[in-house]
Amino acid sequence: MKNLDFAKMTSRSLYLQALFAPERQQGPGFAFALVPAMQRLYADATERGRALARHAGFFGTHPVLVGYVLGVVARLEERRAQGAPIDDQKIEEQKRALASPLAALGDPLFWVTLRPLAGLMGILGLAFFPLASTVAPDQRVLLCPLLVLLTYNAVALHYRAHGVPRGYAMADEPGKLLHSLRLKPLKAIFERVSAFLFGFLVVLTLGPMTESADPAGMGLAHTVSVLAPFALAGITTILALRRWPGRSVELALTAALVALVVSTRV
Repeated sequence: MKNLDFAKMTSRSLYLQALFAPERQQGPGFAFALVPAMQRLYADATERGRALARHAGFFGTHPVLVGYVLGVVARLEERRAQGAPIDDQKIEEQKRALASPLAALGDPLFWVTLRPLAGLMGILGLAFFPLASTVAPDQRVLLCPLLVLLTYNAVALHYRAHGVPRGYAMADEPGKLLHSLRLKPLKAIFERVSAFLFGFLVVLTLGPMTESADPAGMGLAHTVSVLAPFALAGITTILALRRWPGRSVELALTAALVALVVSTRV
């Protein structure tokens, strides 16, 4: 296997979900991503077709981390093509044994933690990018979504780019491979960053609201009634985290939105 084959497999893995099928899920996309490896290993079209058919069945893992499974499978298929006693069952067992924990670790990291964090970065961008002028459009319409994409892909593209070659190199040590990705510690870091940024967002929001909570001079009672929903939202978020500990960003944003709606009704 050559680096060019790894690059082709990595680029094809981006289409994993595009070929999603209800009965086989990511299986067709996985076989599509393996085509460069099969072309390198099997000169005969019949053997190549049989090899691809083995991998077009049911398969599921996290799409960002599929490259590691592709690399391991490519290495096993290479040994088999070279005459090693590796049967279909062993390859399938190795593939599933790696795909399942990658899905279990990848979903909480990318979907539950990193994706909301990227959205939070886009929201904070509204406070720091310059406002629209009277003669130019509001550039935040483009810059804030771009900030969301850059935040998410700064992490996701790293795993995508290194997945196939690392999986190929560590095919004999799947446990060590999983540990080397450090997915769980990274999730904990992103959770702390999200909590800090959300607190910063609350400060940015409540600062102006405190000053403008009583523009008509209705007194302290009115100011407290306007700000009380936000205090209750914070307490509710803390209590809800005991029930859903992995949903800190979603719970906090939901609570803030509800508090904002309630405070505007006062």
